[in-house]
Amino acid sequence: MTYKVLSLKWRPQSFSDVIGQDHITNTLINSFKKDRVAQGYVLTGPRGVGKTTTARIIAKTLNCSSASDGNPCNNCTSCQEITDGRNLDVLEIDGASNRGIEEIRNIREQIKYSPMSAEYKIFIIDEVHMLTNQAFNALLRTLEEPPDHGKFILATTDIHKVPSTIISRCQRFDFNRITSSIISERLTKILETENITSDEESLLAISKKADGSMRDALSLLDQVISFSGESFSMGEISTLIGLIPSEIYFNYSNALIEKNYSKIIEVISSIRSKGLSLEDFNEGLIKHFNDLMISKVNNGAELLDLNDETKRNYIDSAKKWNNNDIIRICKVLHDMFYSLKNLKHPMIFFEMTSLKLMEMDSSLSISQLLNNNSQISTKKKNNENAPLEQSKEDTRDHLKELPESDAENKDEVSDAKVDIEKTSNAENKDEVSDTKVDIEKIKIKWLEFVKEVTNKRPSIGTILDSSVPINIVNNTLNINIVDLSDFSISSLKRHSNLINQYATDYFKTPFKISPELVFSKKNDINHENSSLKNDQGNRVDNDNIVSKVIEVFDGEILR
Repeated sequence: MTYKVLSLKWRPQSFSDVIGQDHITNTLINSFKKDRVAQGYVLTGPRGVGKTTTARIIAKTLNCSSASDGNPCNNCTSCQEITDGRNLDVLEIDGASNRGIEEIRNIREQIKYSPMSAEYKIFIIDEVHMLTNQAFNALLRTLEEPPDHGKFILATTDIHKVPSTIISRCQRFDFNRITSSIISERLTKILETENITSDEESLLAISKKADGSMRDALSLLDQVISFSGESFSMGEISTLIGLIPSEIYFNYSNALIEKNYSKIIEVISSIRSKGLSLEDFNEGLIKHFNDLMISKVNNGAELLDLNDETKRNYIDSAKKWNNNDIIRICKVLHDMFYSLKNLKHPMIFFEMTSLKLMEMDSSLSISQLLNNNSQISTKKKNNENAPLEQSKEDTRDHLKELPESDAENKDEVSDAKVDIEKTSNAENKDEVSDTKVDIEKIKIKWLEFVKEVTNKRPSIGTILDSSVPINIVNNTLNINIVDLSDFSISSLKRHSNLINQYATDYFKTPFKISPELVFSKKNDINHENSSLKNDQGNRVDNDNIVSKVIEVFDGEILR
C-alpha cells in the first residue's frame, strides 16, 4: 500500500478533531444544530492551521445524511466521497490557477443546476485572494444570492487582498496560530498511536519550529521519524531540522553579562564550526533575551513554552540582568537581523556586533545619573564617590598601625592625627576653616579643575564649564554660572558635597563652593571670562552646551 504522510493520514475529519480553533468549530457546530448555515463563508489565517480542512468538514456536514450534533458521520457514501475528493457535488477550485473571469462564469453556470446526489452543490475556492478584480466582480451577485442548493466556502491566507464587497457577503472566520503546547500534545497522541517513543523536549522543539502550523509540525515529525526510526531524542534531531540548543544562547548572554571575551569568542567559533545560520541564531537570540525579560517578572517564566529545567535556567540567569540592558541589546539585535541579509560578509559583521555588545556598560536612567544613585559597571569600580568620612576612618586605622618606636615617628604620627581631628571637628560643627585660599591660584587652575571634574562626572563638569570664580569669603568660593537655567544651579547644590570634595582634593585646601546664576547682560564679568575662556567672550555658546549634552547622554537631535 502506498505510504501516506502524517499530515494527510491524521487530517481532521470532524469539528472535534480540529485543534486550536475552538472559537470557530463551536460556532459552526451551533450553526448546524440550529439550522442557521450561511450561504458563504470566508476562512482566513496563516498556513497549516486548518482552513481547507474545515471547509471540507463543512461540506461533509451539509451533505451528510446521518450528521449528528453538528458533526458528519464519516461513514456514509457522501462523507467517504468528499474525504477522498471524488464527490461531484463538492468542487474544490484552486484560485491561483483559476483566477480569470471565464472560470468564474463557469462557476455561475454550474451552480444553476441541482446537485446530482447530495443536498447541496458546494464550491470551495482555495487561495481566493488570487482572483482578479474582474473575477471578483463577476462573483458578487451569485455569492450574495445563490440558489437554495448552492454554497460557497472561500479560503485565503491574505484576507487584505480580498475586496470588502466579497467579505461583506460571507461569514468571516479568522484562524489563529496554534500554540506550541497544543501542537506538542497532538504530536504526543500521534506518536503513541504510531508506537514511536520520544522525549518531551524534542516534541516541544518541533512544535516551536513549526511556528503555529500543525501541518508544518507533522511534516517535521515525518522527517524526524525517517531519520531516527522508532525512537528519537533532542540530541539526534537538533542538527536534522536546524534547531539551535538553548545552551548556546545562555553561553552567549552569560559572556555578555560577565564581560568574558574568551567565552564570547568560543560561542562565535562554535557557530562557525557547526555551520549554524546566522539569521536563525540572531532570531533565536532576540527570543532568548525576550524570555529573559519575561522571566524577571514574578511568575513570568510560567508564560514560556519551555520545559521545567529550561525555565529554571531562565529564572536564574534573569537575576543577573537589568531590563534596560536587555532592551538595548534587543534593539541592536533587531538592527543586525535586517543587515545580515544584505551583507557580503555577514559573519564578520556578527562578530563585530558581538564585541560591540561586550563594550556596552550598564544602562543608567536620567534620574539615576542626575541623583548619583546608580553604580558604574562592576568591572570599573570607582572609589572616587566613596564618602569622605570613610576615607578618614581608613586613614585613622592606618595611622594606628604605624610604628612609634622613636621620637621622630611619634611626632609625625601625632601631628597627622591632630590634623585629621581638626578637620573632622570643623566639618562636624559646620565651622569655617581659617586656612587662607589664594583666589588667583584658583582662577589660573580653574579650567584644569573643571576638565578633571568632567572626566569623573560629565553631568557636573558640563555645568561647571560655564562657571567663573569670583571671590572667596569666609572660606567659601563664590562662582557665577553664566547663562544657564535654574536646574543647573539646583543640580550643583544637590552634589555640593561631591564638588567640595573634588575641589579640596585638587587644590589641596579645604573650602566650599557656592554657585550663583547670572546672565551676561546683567553682569560685567568680561575680564574674568576673557582670561579663563581664552578670549571667547562673555556669553556662553549654547550650541556647545547642546553638543556636550548629546555627548554625555549619547543622544541625537530630532527635528
